[in-house]
Amino acid sequence: MRTSFTTFRRLGLLGMLAGIALVAGVAPPRADDTAETLRLAVGGEATFSLKENPSTGYRWHLDTKASRNLDLIEISDAGYRQGGGDVVHQPMVGVPGTRSFRIIARKDGTATAVFDYLRDWENQAPAQRHTVTVEIAPR
Repeated sequence: MRTSFTTFRRLGLLGMLAGIALVAGVAPPRADDTAETLRLAVGGEATFSLKENPSTGYRWHLDTKASRNLDLIEISDAGYRQGGGDVVHQPMVGVPGTRSFRIIARKDGTATAVFDYLRDWENQAPAQRHTVTVEIAPR
């Protein structure tokens, strides 16, 4: 009887640790999280932009663990533009701008790309999260 109780206790502890790890890895949605859906055909492409202020250390990063089916799309950084709209500003510290990303549909299906706004060197939850769902139709 003693062996089975010890085994039960170990399994209970392992289950509890697995539950904590699972919960810790899932960030709850926040009010400032955003999302969008792009509908493309195979070979099609789209660009989207997110507000960014790299002078504060914050940048948008693709979260490959939270994203799904990334093999269906190609994502590239399309550049950063300081300021807003059509106004071109001289580069100045503290002036926000927009970071653009380009997505090309490679295979049909649905992909989800999750972008986190964070500082690389901090081990903290992202300040913001943007989810892009890409629905890809065959040609």
